[in-house]
Amino acid sequence: MYKYNASVIIPTYNRLNELELTLNSLVQQNCKYKFEVIVCDDGSAEDTKGLVDNYLDKLDIRYCFQEDKGFRAGQARNMGIKLADGEICIFIDNGIILHTKAVERHIDTHKKEAEPCLVIGYVYGFMADISLNDEMTGVIVHNAPDEAIQNFLDRKFIDIRDNFYHVLGDDINKWPAPFVICWTCNMSVRKEILFKFGMFDEFFVGWGCEDIELGINLYKNNVHFVLQRDASSIHFPHEKEPQVAIPHAINKPDKKQLSEILRIAQRMRHIKEKHPSREVEVWLEIGDPLEVNNILLGEGTNSK
Repeated sequence: MYKYNASVIIPTYNRLNELELTLNSLVQQNCKYKFEVIVCDDGSAEDTKGLVDNYLDKLDIRYCFQEDKGFRAGQARNMGIKLADGEICIFIDNGIILHTKAVERHIDTHKKEAEPCLVIGYVYGFMADISLNDEMTGVIVHNAPDEAIQNFLDRKFIDIRDNFYHVLGDDINKWPAPFVICWTCNMSVRKEILFKFGMFDEFFVGWGCEDIELGINLYKNNVHFVLQRDASSIHFPHEKEPQVAIPHAINKPDKKQLSEILRIAQRMRHIKEKHPSREVEVWLEIGDPLEVNNILLGEGTNSK
C-alpha cells in the first residue's frame, strides 16, 4: 500500500538556484492528489540538504545523498525509486519548473490508461538555441510558472520534441522507436513497473543514455508510451557541457575528446549487446529521433 499517489524524484548536483526554482514550483502545485518530493544528491559540494530543509514545512520532502564518483544521475534516481512511497514515480530534472497542474496531470494520465504506461510531459524551452538564454531567463524571473509557460508558448520557445510530434504524430506509442525521446526531464512511470522490468542501468557513468536505455527496456516489455502535453514545464536555460556526438567525425581528437569517444563507444556496445533489435541498431547508427523513426517506418519495422 502506497502512502502517496506519486513521488517526484529530482537528481541534483550543485546548481542550488535552479533547484530552488524547481522546489518552488512544486510548492505551488494545485493537485488533488498526495505527493512527496525526493531530492537525490549526486555528491554535491554545495549545501543541498540545507536548501531542502527550508522546504520541510512546505512539502513532504526527503533528501538522500551518494558520494561524488562522477556523473551518476541514473544511480541517483534509483536511490529515489527505492525510497519512494508513491505509486507513481515522476522524474524531473534539476531546474525544471512545473505548471501548477503538472503533477496532477501525470497522475490523472496513469489512472486513465488501461495499460502500464510511461508518460512523457512537455518541456518548454528544452534544447532551445543558447542565444535565447537571456530572454528565456527574463521571462522566468518576471512571471509565475503558469504565466511563464504561456509566455514561452506565445514566443514559440517549444520543446525540441515538438518537431518530431508534428511529423510523426502525438500518439507516440505508434512510433516504431518511441524510446528515442524518453528523456527524464519530465516523465513518469509506476514504481511497480520499474521494479518489475528494471530501473536505471547503473553501468552508465557520465552524461546521457541512461534514460533512453530505460525507455528501450520498457518498450520491449510492452509498456505503453503516452505524450501528455498538459503535464507541462519549463527547462531553465543553462550552458550545456560540450558533447562529442559523432565519434568518427573528429580526425585528430585531443585527449579529452578521445576519452569521450571511448566512453560513447562503450555505451553503444553495452546497449547493443543488452538490447539486440533493429530499432536499437538504427538508433545507435543514426541518433536523430526523427530520422530513426522515419527509416524504421520506411522499412515497416515496428515490433508493436
